Amino acid sequence: MRRFLVLVVGSLLLGASSLWFLQQESGYILFSFNQTTVEMTIWVGLSLYLISTSVIIWLFLTGKWLLAAGGFKQWWMRRNSQRYVNQTMHGLVLFADEDWQKATDILADSALKSNMPDVNLLFAAKAAAESHQLQKAEELLVRLKTDYPNANLLVDKTFAQMLVREGKYDQALDILQPLSIERPSDSGVLRLLVEIYHLTENWSKLQNLLSDVRRFQAINKIDLDTLELEVYVKLFQKFQLTAGFTDQEKRDQVGDLWELIPRKLRQNTDLLCAYFDALQQVNQQDKLADLLCKSIASQWNIELVRRLGETTTKIPEKYLMTVEKWIPHHPHDTILLTTAGNICCQLQFWGKAHSYFSSAMALQATPDLYLKLADVLTQMGDFMGSQAMCREGLLLANRKR
Repeated sequence: MRRFLVLVVGSLLLGASSLWFLQQESGYILFSFNQTTVEMTIWVGLSLYLISTSVIIWLFLTGKWLLAAGGFKQWWMRRNSQRYVNQTMHGLVLFADEDWQKATDILADSALKSNMPDVNLLFAAKAAAESHQLQKAEELLVRLKTDYPNANLLVDKTFAQMLVREGKYDQALDILQPLSIERPSDSGVLRLLVEIYHLTENWSKLQNLLSDVRRFQAINKIDLDTLELEVYVKLFQKFQLTAGFTDQEKRDQVGDLWELIPRKLRQNTDLLCAYFDALQQVNQQDKLADLLCKSIASQWNIELVRRLGETTTKIPEKYLMTVEKWIPHHPHDTILLTTAGNICCQLQFWGKAHSYFSSAMALQATPDLYLKLADVLTQMGDFMGSQAMCREGLLLANRKR
């Protein structure tokens, strides 16, 4: 309140002083222009001068503000900026619409004045790669890498991805392998390595990569589980015995490979079948039969039952007893009955084999069953019956064609 009173009193005193000075006859100023003359006291002239100077300075500062900080210049800059943003957006829309050539041209041309030049260059390079202009894409990426060193990792991954699309896997690996050492947790690098090893069917390299892929969640769980199963199945399917190894060393090879399999996958049918094929290569038929029986007992599986019937063992009577225990629980299973008949043939129990094959035939006749019965009848000395079975089997096979 006091400050306000002081300001009011000061203003009144200043105003009174000004009026007093203006009334003094200390001199005058005379302006004459043609027939017009203007006469005033020196104090009035001085006041007009100060007022006009202040107005001019104010107009100058106002104009400067309009042209710079908050006015015309800002408006002009925003207008240009919006125009370049619109160009970038248009280029990205063309990219999404897969109009690769136009997207490349617009994004590359507007990169210099864009608010997001790195985005322009990156998507221009991707568009060029999509239209198989790999050299153009590489030039744009080099430009991005030069202007924005912080984008080096992204550039390398993008270029490696382009090389993969072109089938240049070795060149892509030359880029990715150093990156995987420098940044082992990078999901993009891991995904690209997985893609390359999968496309080149390098299952051992891919198996070594699985733990990192799972640890750093580079692939979603469902896809990773599918990939993991495929990798181990392929490892067994592509399994090759090392030349010059002893029988025991070959068996150890298969055993070592099986030990790599995560326990959660060991009951998978496809994987078990691939493992059993590898066991057959090293003549471990009895171990194979034991594992088949154990797996079937754990979870009933027709494919494993069929394989058990095709396995030749040293003690087939042991497995016949096991199979016959399953028959009361699956009396209408043609595969199980056929398996029982096959094991009887190994034991030369021709009568039982004939009975099992005939029971399976009654449920579902197949050319294969006719041939099996023909072989059994031959062993039993019934050559006429054997010929009749062969004819029936051939007729059925012709009808199924």
